[in-house]
Amino acid sequence: MATTEKIKEAIEKYFDITILISKSNSQGAMAGKALLFSLKKLNKNATLLEVENASQEITPKKITKEPQADFLISIKEGGNKLSQLFYEKTRTGGLDLFLKTDGKELKKDDIVLKPLKQRQFLITIGIDSYEEIPLGLREKPSFILNIDSQSINQSFGDINIIDQDKSLLEIIFEIIKALSNNIFEKELQENCKSEALLFEKALENLQFKPRPSLLFSSLSHGDIVKAAAQPKDIKFSLEKLCSGVFPFQNFLLLWEQNSSPLSIRGVFYSPDNQENINKIANRFISQTKYNSVIFNTKEREIRSVEEQIISLLN
Repeated sequence: MATTEKIKEAIEKYFDITILISKSNSQGAMAGKALLFSLKKLNKNATLLEVENASQEITPKKITKEPQADFLISIKEGGNKLSQLFYEKTRTGGLDLFLKTDGKELKKDDIVLKPLKQRQFLITIGIDSYEEIPLGLREKPSFILNIDSQSINQSFGDINIIDQDKSLLEIIFEIIKALSNNIFEKELQENCKSEALLFEKALENLQFKPRPSLLFSSLSHGDIVKAAAQPKDIKFSLEKLCSGVFPFQNFLLLWEQNSSPLSIRGVFYSPDNQENINKIANRFISQTKYNSVIFNTKEREIRSVEEQIISLLN
């Protein structure tokens, strides 16, 4: 995603962050809740607001968004009148401002440079236009990240991610994955090296499959050996990936077990769909526990098991 670095910079800059979603958009709601959890993990003062019938909650009059700036130069005229202002770029890359008055003296104290601090960072998910933002939020200066998957979106943000080829869940997944090392920084530092290295690899291999809304990762035998880990160390990766940071309805983690012969094992987790758990449990040698199923296969290739499970869930 070309704008990922800009988003990371904005999240680092602002402490107060508001996520705005449409209550009627289930994908936007799931994406917003995952992003909220992720921002709180980054110690941000993040809040999630749902707007119901947004177009009915606001006045029909169009409000123009104020231009964004970092600094304000204030000039006290006093007894002077400014007649002209122009600028010239210097050879060193700077800028000279030239002020023309009515002939009276302009003092140094009459010119003040003020930094402008945006009071809030607003992230809109699945909101078509600036007019759909509640009036109370529009009255505050905001830096806006506008995320949508619909062509009718009016690109009203300071950063706009409008991708018709991806779902809202896919877009938010990519943003969260880009932030994942920062989100899990504390856990990676505090846990044993083998678990941390294995988790970093699971994050690197993490994918989002829009159908059937599946979060998927895999670990090869080589990944486990390189991390000097054991299959039991996979538990740490599983707990963190299912902690609520990422938006998903189903989660699948597959790994190569160095048995004789090598075989593919896995864990499938679905917090709200027992039917999907039963499908996996009936297909493989398995053991169900709470909202998950641990299973063994006779397959030797991760790709083959992945395709079988996606076929079962679709």
